[in-house]
Parts: sequence; C-alpha cells; structure tokens
Amino acid sequence: MPSEAADNAVRARGRPRSADRDREIRNAAWLLIAELGCGGLTFEAIAQRVGCSRSTLYRRYATKAELISHLLDQTVRDFAPQFDVDASPREKVLAYAGTCARMYAGSRGAALTQIIAASHTDPGIAEAVRSHSQMVESHYYEPMALLAPNASDRAIKLALHGLIGAILHHVATRRDTLSDAEIVRMADAAIAMAQA
Repeated sequence: MPSEAADNAVRARGRPRSADRDREIRNAAWLLIAELGCGGLTFEAIAQRVGCSRSTLYRRYATKAELISHLLDQTVRDFAPQFDVDASPREKVLAYAGTCARMYAGSRGAALTQIIAASHTDPGIAEAVRSHSQMVESHYYEPMALLAPNASDRAIKLALHGLIGAILHHVATRRDTLSDAEIVRMADAAIAMAQA
C-alpha cells in the first residue's frame, strides 16, 4: 500500500494548476448554473465554454458536487472583506453583509437559487450547501456574539440567518439591488434581534 507522501508526490507531477484557468472554470460554472440549472452543469459544457479538455476538469473535481462545493467556498474567499486591525464587531457584520449582497448579485444569485433547489434532491449538492453555509455563518458569528454577549447561540444564529436570508432574498431571488443604507439597516436590525 503506497504511503500518503508517495500519493501526494504522484499528484504533484504534471503542470501546476493555473489560477487563471481555475477562475475561468468558476465563472463558466456560475453562468451555466444560472442559465441551465444544476442539471445543465456538465464537465463537457464547462470544457466547451472555457476551451479546455474534460480531463482538465476531472483532475480538479471528481464530481459535480465537488465542483459546486469548490465554487461556493472559493467565491467566498475571493470576495472576503479586509478589515483594519481595530475594526469594530459592527463594522465586520456590515462588511460581511455588504459582501454577501455584492457576491450574489447578478448571475451568481440566479445560480445560487438553482444550487439550493438542487440540494433538495441531490445529497452531494446538499452536503456542499450545508458545508458552505457553516463556513459563511462562522464569519458572521464571532462579531455578532461580541455585539450580543448575553444572547444564546440560537438567538445569534437566528439573527444571522435572518440577515443573510433577507439579503439573499433581495439580491438572488428578487434580483434587486440593495443600497449601502439598506444593508446597514438590515444589519442593525439583525444586531438588535440578537441583543433582544
């Protein structure tokens, strides 16, 4: 049985992955899901849009669910807000809320609604959505807990889910643009809900 080190050495051979190609693949995947739903997201369709071989995709992702998981998580990383060292917890909640509104505007919002719909019938996609939701929630949780130190875990999560859900409803489902002032009001309402 080969060792883990030997297995990693084998995977390291060949050309290194291109960050530009990875970005092209993600962009193509978002557009395909928005246009055709998760059923239309095939490695062949992505390969045609990007101008690469299907084997390029299979070397990166074993399954459609793995691709969707990477798509969701890497997009969050790409949009992650940068904070000053002395940023207040409220500033962090506001920055995350604004990031959510920008990240899921346009075709990514349309695609996200398709991914969520597919998660009800596809266990792999359901796991990708669940994992992604936990990652997103973890970013918001700490600053919200600092703003509502006496709140229960459930109260903090309800406030966060209300904030994230409201933003997604407007930008992804309704395809509406939220102003900065509206995002601030929504975030402050969630903070007040956690503090109540």
